[in-house]
Amino acid sequence: MKLAPSHIAIISISAIIAAGTAALVLFRADRFFAPPSVPLLSQNAVDLKDTLAPVPAGWFIMGSEQGESDEKPEHKVWLDSFQIDLFPVTNSQYARFLSETHHKAPLYWNDPKCNHPHQPVVGVTWADAMDYCAWRSGKEGGTFRLPSEAEWEKAARGDDKRKYPWGNTAPDKRRAVTEISDKMPAVGMCDLGKSPYGVSDLVGNVWNWCGDWYDPGYYAAAPDSNPQGPPGPTRKGRVVRGGNWVFLGCCSGTPEYALRLTRRNAFHERIQKKSLGFRCVKEVKAAASPSISGAGTP
Repeated sequence: MKLAPSHIAIISISAIIAAGTAALVLFRADRFFAPPSVPLLSQNAVDLKDTLAPVPAGWFIMGSEQGESDEKPEHKVWLDSFQIDLFPVTNSQYARFLSETHHKAPLYWNDPKCNHPHQPVVGVTWADAMDYCAWRSGKEGGTFRLPSEAEWEKAARGDDKRKYPWGNTAPDKRRAVTEISDKMPAVGMCDLGKSPYGVSDLVGNVWNWCGDWYDPGYYAAAPDSNPQGPPGPTRKGRVVRGGNWVFLGCCSGTPEYALRLTRRNAFHERIQKKSLGFRCVKEVKAAASPSISGAGTP
């Protein structure tokens, strides 16, 4: 059947209106549920595969007698083996999680100072980080979770009581971010800042959420084997570690003090900060823990 020109015009206008309505619906859905388009990683950029560093079972010294009161007493801790992300979780990695789960995008997701694919994802709550870990467990197999505070510190320190992840040399720009900036650093930029296990960006990039509740006096009563933090909830919330890039001017004004790996902090688990991200731990089948008085303690 041949349509009159007036009918064709009406149909065309209806199609335009329908397309516009669909686009508006998609725009609104994208705004609240789906990630924005994220540029593909450059072949010349740092390798951002979901790579984990193995941390062997054993003893290490946790805390510092030269630090704040909540870092004391210095005490020995046994940890079973585990694996930990080499880098904080990046925007590129988090975008895959958002795309597959339609989880709500974090605060600052569209902030151009924070949303480059190589930058760590920020503005995530503690629950957001846990949701990512659960998704990753299903995606890759095994059990992923946030690190305990003790696991985070061992991954940074090793077994030799060092002050910083790279050793005892004062921080500089090849080891950590040492200058306050209005733009968040990308991961993997400080090639000399790795821990004994090859883990990067443990201090001077973003705070890392840990699994534990925070208690300033916990070290005095903590178990010697695989401590998981005090029962909660506690007044200050969840532990964060890593002396971040915004934090540098807050503690005696020196990176030397602010970036000590034993430094502790905490935030309410619902907080979303531009300086706060996370990394994951993968559980490894545990071996039997030795007796506390056994041989091989540091």
